[in-house]
Amino acid sequence: MSLLNILKIASQGMSAQRQRLEVSAANLANANTTRTASGKPYQRRDIVFEAKEINEAWKTSASRNGLIDSDQKAVGVESKITVADVDQYIRTHQPGHPDADERGYVNMPDVDPLEETVNMMSAARSFESNATVFNTAKELARVSLNLGDA
Repeated sequence: MSLLNILKIASQGMSAQRQRLEVSAANLANANTTRTASGKPYQRRDIVFEAKEINEAWKTSASRNGLIDSDQKAVGVESKITVADVDQYIRTHQPGHPDADERGYVNMPDVDPLEETVNMMSAARSFESNATVFNTAKELARVSLNLGDA
């Protein structure tokens, strides 16, 4: 695997974890939002990760010419934001709430603050791991370039 692939994979991982962190923070911030622009309570968002092959034009032409083995595929990650549970709410009895129905029940977002906090901690750790891989690869490249100086 080339050094550039390692850098690409680590940076894609950092981007995916940053997006996961942002989604968890938005869920946590809107845990008590009972009315959005659509008039419904906030709906929890989630992140879906998918493996994504890293295509490089030079690798395709080199494999056609027999210069490299094309069997080894570099795979990164792609993330997509999805609405977790459509129209899933927690009904609570709060008769004085402005969004309460005629029986005094309010539809609250289905957001578990503990789960979102754990997701944020996990995303931060994963981001940190990807940053460590990126920095290690960068340092390896720097040392390799300086081998001829000694």
